[in-house]
Amino acid sequence: RRRPGPSYLQAQVVHYRPRVSVLDKELTTVSYHGLVNFLLLLLSATLIRLAIENYLKYGILVSIPGASVSRRDWVATLAGLAVVAASFFVAFAIEKQAVPRQRQPRSRSTAAAAATSATGGSSALPMVGVDASDKLTTAMHLANLAFVLVAPSCITYFAIFKPALGTVVMLFACIMFLKLYSLAATNFDLRRAYRLRDKRLDRDPLRLLTLERGRLAVDSADPDAGTGAGGDGDSDSDTDVCSEGGGSIPGADVLTGPTAGSSQEAGIEAVASEVPPLSTRHSFSLNARALADIPVAGDDRIDAKADALPRPRMRRRAATSAANILKLVADSTEAAPPRQTGPAEAACSGMPAARSAPRPAADGRRTISYAVAYPDNVTLGNFGYFWLAPTLCYQPSYPRIAGPISKSFVAKRVSELVIICVTMYVIIQQYAVPTLTGSVKAIDTRNGFWLSERVLKLSVISATIWFLGFYALFHAALNALAEVLRFADRAFYLDWWNSVDLAAYWREWNLPIHYFCKRHIMVPLISAPLNLPVGVGIVVTFLFSAIMHELLFGIPTHCLKGYSFVGMMAQIPLIQLTQWLVRWRGSDSGLGNAVFWISFCIVGQPLGVVQYYYT
Repeated sequence: RRRPGPSYLQAQVVHYRPRVSVLDKELTTVSYHGLVNFLLLLLSATLIRLAIENYLKYGILVSIPGASVSRRDWVATLAGLAVVAASFFVAFAIEKQAVPRQRQPRSRSTAAAAATSATGGSSALPMVGVDASDKLTTAMHLANLAFVLVAPSCITYFAIFKPALGTVVMLFACIMFLKLYSLAATNFDLRRAYRLRDKRLDRDPLRLLTLERGRLAVDSADPDAGTGAGGDGDSDSDTDVCSEGGGSIPGADVLTGPTAGSSQEAGIEAVASEVPPLSTRHSFSLNARALADIPVAGDDRIDAKADALPRPRMRRRAATSAANILKLVADSTEAAPPRQTGPAEAACSGMPAARSAPRPAADGRRTISYAVAYPDNVTLGNFGYFWLAPTLCYQPSYPRIAGPISKSFVAKRVSELVIICVTMYVIIQQYAVPTLTGSVKAIDTRNGFWLSERVLKLSVISATIWFLGFYALFHAALNALAEVLRFADRAFYLDWWNSVDLAAYWREWNLPIHYFCKRHIMVPLISAPLNLPVGVGIVVTFLFSAIMHELLFGIPTHCLKGYSFVGMMAQIPLIQLTQWLVRWRGSDSGLGNAVFWISFCIVGQPLGVVQYYYT
């Protein structure tokens, strides 16, 4: 039997409730997977068409790498790399001779020691754990740092005429410069703590000082400055010991004070014992690990995203796919307090449970904790590991992966590295060089439309090379190196492609540089004793980065015109612009992300390449 149909077929209700369009931004549950597939296929078809057009126009332009390089360039390149390697052994020798010969003896009572030191006219130098011999150590480190930049720069500029080889030399020189600076600065703080018998690295007298008119003085505005370890507030030995002549100390005494005698040695321990712990302070030591301690705008989100990444050997248990990992990272928008590391996780990291992670303080901050104490870390093996490790921040110990090295993981990363490097070489020779040659003619004829066409055409090539180079360096190469060294912290980058402003991009795309700049530039500038505004720290950080970029790109190309320097300093107003757009339209509008892509990949990079090539 046939079932009866609905009545009045032409009058059925179609619009029965309010609904939004599928492409409306209020609808967040729609998947664009098919549309993304179509765009990728369309992009692939466009690239294939360009490849066919390039072949019909130019033929095969790829040659054997290194065939046209002269013997002089090869010899100069090896000489530059040898100079860079020699600077590391010089730094090790400097640190070896700087190790204190013996620990300072235990002092008398705190009050008597402080009184003796104060009446004896001691300088501020021993009071913060700095010895007169550190003047020579600092001078030798500065000379070695200058050597590791100046010598390779001269070799590259005057003896190497292939930009690729010159870039390799300058890249290794800049990396070694950053590593040696971190090595010297970190051991300087560890040496101070060793003299002060501060085993927990949380009682730094330098945190109590401020710089006033070129003179170090006790920060009288700090509520904790006169409070002892017990917190009773009736001890003013900090002011008595750390200041003389009206509460200030000549700034020159910081590196030129006399050698401490027995009374001064007693005063050192008096100061160290009465400095409030780190968890009760708001300023920090010069080179303390301060990923979530110093309030720099945006860093709390960066640290939370980095902490949300799974451990290297726990990939399958933590997330079943790359999409889940990215979702986990995206959901971590608020910083969480550091968690305790249990025995199981300690076994995975290859370190004792008590030393596998920084200790959480009373207020949730991370304090400094290492598995190797100073001066046991001053060995060639320890420094050599840091030389090879995929990081720019020195630590006496790092989280390590237990168990054998995964050979299949290393083989995959090395294979990716080789394939990507070959692909980049083909793209540069076959596509980038002809486009750059045409851009030179466009500049000579002063034809703005032709030059714009060249820049936009080059933007596709430069963006492709940029993405391939990023993956080759930060994912393939650094992960392979980390696996060989069993280096556990492999957060070398975050999802910078989702950056809503340029500030987020510069923090997320290169975490080793971000950590170095924050630990060794930003934190020392905005912390005691300098206490500079955060804006000054940002300008100084970008100024340092601009100088390093100019050395890295200007010297190998023999083009010291300041293009990279101006480009980096121009990031500061662009950051302000993108942050204003985010405040105006909201972070979900995508306007700040679009400005980032346009200013960096579509216009910025190809225009800079054209300028260097033309010069």
